Amino acid sequence: MANTFQGHFPDKNTSEDGYAGVAPVASFAPNDFGLYDMSGNVWQWVSDWYRPDYYAQLGRDELAINPQGPAKSFDPQEPGVSKRVQKGGSYLCTDQYCERYMPGARGKGDADTGTNHLGFRCVRATGAQ
Repeated sequence: MANTFQGHFPDKNTSEDGYAGVAPVASFAPNDFGLYDMSGNVWQWVSDWYRPDYYAQLGRDELAINPQGPAKSFDPQEPGVSKRVQKGGSYLCTDQYCERYMPGARGKGDADTGTNHLGFRCVRATGAQ
């Protein structure tokens, strides 16, 4: 359950999920970890710099628990443009156009980018301090 584009992209969004654009936070049930909106709605900035080869550099046999990301950005398609990782996809994602609306997928964007389907996640730690 996520706020994504239903219908034929880009000309007909049937809004079967109840939203043609951004949905209010927690409009859908949480995942098994109790987290809301990890897929769809708006792309979420994360603090990691983008490098397409970052996970390959970690090595296939290593378990990456909260990997911190590379020290600096590199995008071979736009060398010299610093980019951050974007996660989760947006309400404009559909399997006809954008297959990166899964929590584990990574997008990229210039850190100066702003659009109506891009945001960030506020996190509050709970439990032992």
